[in-house]
Amino acid sequence: MSLVEVESAVKTFAPRQRGGDPVRALRGVSLTIDEGETLAVIGESGSGKSTLGRAVLRLLDLDSGSVRFDGTELAGLDAAAMRAKRADMQIVFQEPYESLNPRLSIGSIVAEPLQIHKPQLGTQEVRKQVLATLDRVGLPEDAARRLPGELSGGQQQRVGIARAIISRPRFLVLDEPTSSLDLSIRAQVLALLAELQQDFGMAYLFVSHDMHTVEWVSDRIAVMYLGEVVETAPTRKLFDTPEHAYTQTLLSARLSADPREKHAYKSFAAHTDVVATPDANEEQ
Repeated sequence: MSLVEVESAVKTFAPRQRGGDPVRALRGVSLTIDEGETLAVIGESGSGKSTLGRAVLRLLDLDSGSVRFDGTELAGLDAAAMRAKRADMQIVFQEPYESLNPRLSIGSIVAEPLQIHKPQLGTQEVRKQVLATLDRVGLPEDAARRLPGELSGGQQQRVGIARAIISRPRFLVLDEPTSSLDLSIRAQVLALLAELQQDFGMAYLFVSHDMHTVEWVSDRIAVMYLGEVVETAPTRKLFDTPEHAYTQTLLSARLSADPREKHAYKSFAAHTDVVATPDANEEQ
């Protein structure tokens, strides 16, 4: 049995303006994620990637379909049971500063999951675990006393990761966790995520539009287009022998690291009547 099982997930958002069409963000998505595995979800903006990530954590309720975590159907849990389950299911957001309360110290931000999920811990034990977790993600002890605005973007994302892992979850949704960082910091954060996964055995749902990144971090890749998963395959197989025309288009759009290599972009839109519909969540 897989750790995460999504079956026939459907999510539609109301139109943005009167008379507009509903936004069909997820159209019957099914996928699985095993213990310790990294499944990358890729696709252009508006394909439904972020909506899927939030629906898996039940931050959004589905219109129909199901999400099971370790065999438990999440839609059937009441608020208290779902809160307890969140100790095992966490998320790292795309924009680190926007996901951190600017008025709280870093120590308070990282301590919050322990205060929610392990209220029996005393103040000293919470502080001990906070400092140990900050050290684990590469932040100094004095960062606990600082505010998010006093840190760089890379440091802020390390805080977001620390907050996500302090409860020792089994599963993380990584929603474009490095897209707002410059290249050198991006590599450091990706290396940190790989180390943490190896140390703690967490499964990752890695949401991204960056083909180079997912080629490096993922075990399998699910390709999304207009709210549907159009292809799923082990990473190497998908890069070597992509089957769906849209996957082939994504791969052809990659820029090679070798400046001598000729770039040949193949348009998918030119061969389809479908027009992309924005993902309501990703556009916000």
